[in-house]
Amino acid sequence: MRVRNLALAAALACSAVAPAPAPARDVPGRPVGFTVSADLGGGAELAHGSSTGLLEMELTAGYHVGKGFSPEMSLVLGLAPGTYIAVRPGLHYAFQETPFYLRAAFDAGSAGGTMRWRWLLAGGGAELRLTDVVGGYAEIDLGVPLGPSSGVPLLTRAGIFLSF
Repeated sequence: MRVRNLALAAALACSAVAPAPAPARDVPGRPVGFTVSADLGGGAELAHGSSTGLLEMELTAGYHVGKGFSPEMSLVLGLAPGTYIAVRPGLHYAFQETPFYLRAAFDAGSAGGTMRWRWLLAGGGAELRLTDVVGGYAEIDLGVPLGPSSGVPLLTRAGIFLSF
């Protein structure tokens, strides 16, 4: 009995002297401030029983205001079908301490010659932060048509971003 008490006392003394484990390191979040991204994307627009291929380049500027939210404005150069431009005002929400985010945006495009509201896009993705400033991302967006001549878009894109 006495040996067991001595062993217990020795273990307690060692634990009191041993250093406490280091706290878990936080994964860095997106810095508060200005972000610019560029991507190449493609997919399809399903309309009236047919499918049209889409190919786009998108340049986005956003400002991370905190709590994961970033209002954004994108300028799109459509390369297929035909050449067109579009603007996409939207909102980006990054989940804290993870690489995942959600995005929603309205799309006004000039496909067909006139600028008109085409879609409400909603999607999500993941980013890989290489440094505090530079990273890459991939995302998928689904859309709801906003006009009778618009189809249902399914877009995927990958690109790079810079945070300031």
